Amino acid sequence: MNNRYRLWIVLSLLVAFAAGVLGGIFAERTILHPRHHTRVQRGSAHPPDLEEMARDLGLSPAQKEGIQRIFESNDVKFKELYTEMHNRLAALRSEIQTQIDALLTPEQKQKMEAIIAKHGEQRNKESEQEGNRNERKASPDKPEGERQ
Repeated sequence: MNNRYRLWIVLSLLVAFAAGVLGGIFAERTILHPRHHTRVQRGSAHPPDLEEMARDLGLSPAQKEGIQRIFESNDVKFKELYTEMHNRLAALRSEIQTQIDALLTPEQKQKMEAIIAKHGEQRNKESEQEGNRNERKASPDKPEGERQ
């Protein structure tokens, strides 16, 4: 009889521990960091590359070459647009920061700078982690079945 009670106690503790772990995972994913996990689930959607287009559309070599020339001739335009957009966004961020700084006390400005620095560090860390995941996925030394 005594062993039966011990078994029930051990099983009860295991169930409570498992429920705690599952509750913690659920809380972490839904309450503490909901955006992080949805971003990971979405994955990196990208337009098809030329090889995928050629295969899916059944392009002839001449069509494939023509599309390649179109991409190459517009590459400079994309880079210029990206640079312009990046510069305009940086100017807008700077303007917003100046307007906010005008409303804050010196102590609040210091706290704001710390918050911004912490956020920047977090983004860099996430970018590095994403880069590491992408490197592992595309690793040529792994067999196709081992890539995630």
